[in-house]
Amino acid sequence: IFSMALISTSTDVSAFGITTPDRRSAIRELITTTSSTAAALIICTTNQQPALAVAPFAPIDALLPATRVKITIDRSVDIASNLVAEENTNNNESTRIEMLHNIESLVSTPQNFNRDTTPLSVPQKPAQSYLDAYAQYRNRVTILEKPGAMLVQNGEINAWRDLKKEEKTREDKDEIRAALNYYTSNLNFSPDRFSLTGTKEEKSKLIRADSVPDVRSVIASDMGLRYLLRNDVLTACDDARAELKYLVKLQEEGGGSKEKKDEEVKVDGKDLLELLLGAQKALGQWFDLIEEKDVLAAMDIVKREM
Repeated sequence: IFSMALISTSTDVSAFGITTPDRRSAIRELITTTSSTAAALIICTTNQQPALAVAPFAPIDALLPATRVKITIDRSVDIASNLVAEENTNNNESTRIEMLHNIESLVSTPQNFNRDTTPLSVPQKPAQSYLDAYAQYRNRVTILEKPGAMLVQNGEINAWRDLKKEEKTREDKDEIRAALNYYTSNLNFSPDRFSLTGTKEEKSKLIRADSVPDVRSVIASDMGLRYLLRNDVLTACDDARAELKYLVKLQEEGGGSKEKKDEEVKVDGKDLLELLLGAQKALGQWFDLIEEKDVLAAMDIVKREM
């Protein structure tokens, strides 16, 4: 299971068979080309072997909302697959229309994914380990550099706080976003759980180059990857809803013309299925960043509550 990649503009990722120049694409490609142990944190450091560290963790209860999202999307994919299969049969069109509305009830109506959870208020400051990393950096710089370092820290924290407020507003409008954010907001990034396990030579190179990643960088990169995958899920779901709305409208309007008002309209669900599969794939990658035993435990709880 891949947990995180710390990639900067100076990182050479060719060791992983990646030639993509930009960070976003490199992270995405690294997910599909890298194989590591469960809950491993990959930190790209040199052209040779990466260093590893223990992944962050969160309570099982925090994973339940996201698990409900996963089950809902999986069910939607199953129905959409049957819808496409039905297009090649002579069955009544009403059967396919019923499937369409069943998908609509899953992806276009509120599902209350975050039920039985305690709403999280907007945090006023980052995690203490994040702040400690800033303090350690300020201790290393010269006296003349300290005021500038403090200004940079305050600027980043203020920007972080504003983004958190904006994100809370978005969560109120999108329960899938809220469900996935609920887990990431509960992640524990205790620095005691991070330990480099690269080779002796790899560690020596990091120390000599003063390139050992601090907790602040690790947290930022880990969360960046999770948010990247979350956004892929949200985009695919939004597109699927739009396609679903179009298909329902097409069916209700009889093909879009008065002449066809009384005719049966052939529902083509191939595009809808492709979009739902995209959401399922992105969410699967998001879950791949979590300990398998936690995922299985959450799945068991949600299935029992159903």
